[in-house]
Amino acid sequence: MLTELLRPASPELARRWLAALLIVPESERAAIVDAVEKQIVDEFG
Repeated sequence: MLTELLRPASPELARRWLAALLIVPESERAAIVDAVEKQIVDEFG
């Protein structure tokens, strides 16, 4: 999924990301987004 971020954004990527986040308990979602964002910045930023 992360490799798809290198391609132009697509509705499918957005759908998959949202579907994955909805599996996570609401109280933990912000932490998941922060962790993924940090990983992306660390690796590609």
